Amino acid sequence: MDWPRENIGINERDFEKVFRYEPRGSKVITRLERSKQESTPELIYTDERWEEWMDKLPSPDGLTPGLILVLARRTDSPSLPVEFSGCSAEEEKGLNYEKETPLNKGGDRSVRNLPFSPKVFKLMSKNLYIHGSIARVISRSDVPHFSRAEIEVELEGRSKHPAYVYNCRSTNAWEADLALTVTHFPRSGLTYAVLFGCPKSIEDEVIKRLSYPGIEFSYPLLLPGIFAELEGDRHLQIVEDYMSNIEEKIFELDYQLPVEQQIRSANVEARNKEKRAQWLDTAYLKNSLVTWNAQLFKMTKHVEELRDTLFAPYEGRLSSPDNGDIADVGFNARKHLPMKLECHSECEKPCKGSSSPDGKFETNIGRKEIESRNRRMRMCGVKIDNRLRSIIEEYEDKIRECAMRLDGMAMATQWSHGDTNVEIALATGRDSRYMRSIAVVTMVFLPGTFCASIFSMQFFNWFPKDNSDTVVSYYFWIYILVTLAMTLLTLGVWYYVSRREKQQAQRNLGSQEDSYA
Repeated sequence: MDWPRENIGINERDFEKVFRYEPRGSKVITRLERSKQESTPELIYTDERWEEWMDKLPSPDGLTPGLILVLARRTDSPSLPVEFSGCSAEEEKGLNYEKETPLNKGGDRSVRNLPFSPKVFKLMSKNLYIHGSIARVISRSDVPHFSRAEIEVELEGRSKHPAYVYNCRSTNAWEADLALTVTHFPRSGLTYAVLFGCPKSIEDEVIKRLSYPGIEFSYPLLLPGIFAELEGDRHLQIVEDYMSNIEEKIFELDYQLPVEQQIRSANVEARNKEKRAQWLDTAYLKNSLVTWNAQLFKMTKHVEELRDTLFAPYEGRLSSPDNGDIADVGFNARKHLPMKLECHSECEKPCKGSSSPDGKFETNIGRKEIESRNRRMRMCGVKIDNRLRSIIEEYEDKIRECAMRLDGMAMATQWSHGDTNVEIALATGRDSRYMRSIAVVTMVFLPGTFCASIFSMQFFNWFPKDNSDTVVSYYFWIYILVTLAMTLLTLGVWYYVSRREKQQAQRNLGSQEDSYA
């Protein structure tokens, strides 16, 4: 089965086939508890600086809860920030999805284009414990996705550590699509993450959200929750644009030209094509919203799972250590939570405990400290769960709006067709009255015209000079013969042409059915 493997890192085939490389600068964010490090985001350009930064990353088996995030900048954005690159505000405007989100201009798969060299990304895959499943998630570019997996990571020369792996992907049917991979180690509370496809506006938004007070950086679903908010902002702008466009098409149906003018109009087909395209685009948008809403439901269910397992109350956890119903890595992480862990080298205040020979401190984690941290995590989980449920309600409202517009356009089209059918019926009635008038005139004058034509021919001699002259010519049979022959020829040509057209239409229909099959 193709389930998540117990391995960390992207394989060589995905490095070559899935990703493209265009080295340029990207920002990194480090938020560690009890750390002396400056928490200001850093912009890194060179391979040497990347290697130096990754060498200083804390290990998952240390006592350093926090967050390490790489904001992989889009390769179509300026390699330098606006204040240093000299880009004008108008040039940067194209990178701000909040200001302008072009419709149906996705599909470029820019998330695959990484602002790193292959060497740096391979090191990043190893040092940030990126799971190989992100390559397949990024390849499925037209499907929104959220998944979580529970694995065990074997560190070099050390024991295995349980970990949560999260992958998020937004559809590239529209611009500003993103991808996120998160690896969380519940024993230490340390999270490694990479956000792919960040324009400048997304970088600023993520940094702003992470700077809010009360943020628990070690909560596993913090970044997927922020990802859901960013995707919600993008979808909101897209829905508003689509709703305006489809309402415009609906109002156009109220001002249809008369049937005669529609037939003579040269751009009728183009307008009809635009209406069909807008209807299909809105239907696709609705389906995409439904799919992403289902991913949000999966997030909320996982928040509840974390609350009941990984961050469950300490007493409840100790009372049921052998509960067979809780068979996940979160429980294993709690069950094997070490009571003695090494302090991080940059800890502000040395934790209480005995000193090891190498100068590092060993810490005794008490029940109160664990329970206090779990309580904070549960509170953070409640906030994230409430926010996700609020986003889900917004999505349900937008889905109903899309459905209402689609039904409204279908109803407006039916009304328009009904009005057109009425006009056609009225025009047919007028034509039938004209045809009746023509038929009456024809019935009145045709017998007289026929008789006048017959008797005006020279086949008849109405005033013979003597008894030997005939009244009717002996060659009258020629007229009858030629008339019958011309009539039969005319009917034969008509029958042949009509039958040939019918057979050609049947052959065309058969070829279309074969092509569909």
